[in-house]
Amino acid sequence: MTSTHPFRLALVSMPWAIFNRPSIQLGALKSFIEGYSGVKVSTFHPYLGVARLLGRDLYHAVSANVWICEALYSAILFPEQRSRARRVAEEETGKGKNSIRLDFDATCARLERHLAGWAAATDWRQFDLMGFSVCFNQLLATLAAVTYLKKEHPRLRIVLGGSSCHADFAPALLKNFPVDFMISGEGEETLLNLCAHLAEPSLPLAAGIYSSAVRDGEGQACCSKQLDVAGLPCPDYDDYFREMTALFGEEPFIPVIPIEFSRGCWWRKCAFCNLNLQWRGYRFKPAEKMAAEVLALAGRHKVLDFAFTDNALPPKDAVAFFETMGRAGLDFRFFAEIRADHRGSAMEISRRGGLTSVQVGIEALSNSLLAKMVKGVTVLDNLAVMKDALANGVVLDGNLIVEFPGSSRQEVDETLANLDFAFPFHPLAAAAFFLGHGSPVDDEPNKYGIRARTVHHHAIRLFPAGTGKELVLLIKGFRGDRSGQRKLWAPVKAKVKKWQEYHRSRNKTEKLLLCYRDGGDFLIIRQELPDNRVLHHRLRGISRQIYLACETISDLPALAGMFPSFTSRQIEKFLDDLVAKRLVFRDKDRFLALAVRQKT
Repeated sequence: MTSTHPFRLALVSMPWAIFNRPSIQLGALKSFIEGYSGVKVSTFHPYLGVARLLGRDLYHAVSANVWICEALYSAILFPEQRSRARRVAEEETGKGKNSIRLDFDATCARLERHLAGWAAATDWRQFDLMGFSVCFNQLLATLAAVTYLKKEHPRLRIVLGGSSCHADFAPALLKNFPVDFMISGEGEETLLNLCAHLAEPSLPLAAGIYSSAVRDGEGQACCSKQLDVAGLPCPDYDDYFREMTALFGEEPFIPVIPIEFSRGCWWRKCAFCNLNLQWRGYRFKPAEKMAAEVLALAGRHKVLDFAFTDNALPPKDAVAFFETMGRAGLDFRFFAEIRADHRGSAMEISRRGGLTSVQVGIEALSNSLLAKMVKGVTVLDNLAVMKDALANGVVLDGNLIVEFPGSSRQEVDETLANLDFAFPFHPLAAAAFFLGHGSPVDDEPNKYGIRARTVHHHAIRLFPAGTGKELVLLIKGFRGDRSGQRKLWAPVKAKVKKWQEYHRSRNKTEKLLLCYRDGGDFLIIRQELPDNRVLHHRLRGISRQIYLACETISDLPALAGMFPSFTSRQIEKFLDDLVAKRLVFRDKDRFLALAVRQKT
């Protein structure tokens, strides 16, 4: 790149990215490419403009539903699909907590005007390459922008990358849309290679780059090289903050900064998961580097709220990181996705270090269903992490996957029974199973009773017929016992809804639903039931000691060793009585006391 002027790269993140977060994809790419080359990078966040136009509440509501997001821009990109796209949005706007009031046609008109205005506000001819980061709910907004820009600037070279751009997606994308390149896999080194190739065409393209110049080829295999994430520079979010100030200067908000501790997933076995199609292996930054990055970003942008983008935090280094943050004496707040084994002392240390909210992959409250999903945890583990989060003041959100293909009546009944034990904790959300491209279920459909994999019924309506059939999207449709599963799981969905409604009805009540106070040689346990009754239980002497011994998961042999004056049968009988009262959960010979100590 030794021409008379530096190579200029524009990077864009379209709606419906979370508006109060800068794009970590753009920030990470900018800092890497400018740090390792003479390329000049400008980043653009038009989703901020859409949030300003529609209002933050409506934007947030729309961005929570992938099909509403895609339907709005489908109507813009494919006018002939508008009536069908409208039906998709209308079906989705009334679902659950995503229920919103949306004037579809008026919103489309506003989005179309915004797109035209945004595209006209910059002279794109100054850039040698324009890149779009395409994640879960950004596909049609991106394709609408690409199509519009190519009409205005036919010579503008465009590349797409991101989690939606898996290798199987490339052929139909390059065939049907005016995209010059697509990158599959980690983008830092690959995008830098593309810039170098465009500046000096004699340089070969790296693996993982697909080109529209080879329309009849299959493209190259995804790059297998693992990037050393420990050596990555801190993301550059300056452009986002400039745009945010310009658009929301009179009504400011405090953004949440995304940060990345690791890439990939150290478990990587969940049957339904397709989040790691483009990662190769699991890698993470040392705790001290992660801490230094947070402190640098907090100081530069004057923020204290951060969200980890990891699929799963590195277990040991995450605890070390939160220990460091706790010693910093600053009022940080962190969100992270964790597994159910991040509990006990790990949860306590993390909370002291600023972990205030988590997404836990609960997924099921049936042991046999958890085994089918290859979660590597049990119902007891799930209840333990839900309890530990509540005990430490950490807000826990999680999904209960319903209608998982091949689910049995026994698994549904087990789920219904175990929901009674989960009742005191933060409610889960019932999430209908969807078939993710490249997931283990997708790779072995017959194992799960799936007879055929199809284009998702919403996608059929959002794309023209030929295009929709060719595109390999991340969400697929399928044929199997779907109606039977919906009927089977209806009682679970109804019970989860009542669980959520009960907790919402008492949001301002500080008392926990199941808690205890310790009197030294006795316990008083307060239990609030779904029918609003409140019961009190008093445990004295050894009964108190046995209950407290089960605050963490304990097995019967260990308890018998701790209390030799009682036989195993006596201890078991005592605990089974508490299980019947929903004060203890039992799994084979393992027990967990469910009450949380009431802090004064």
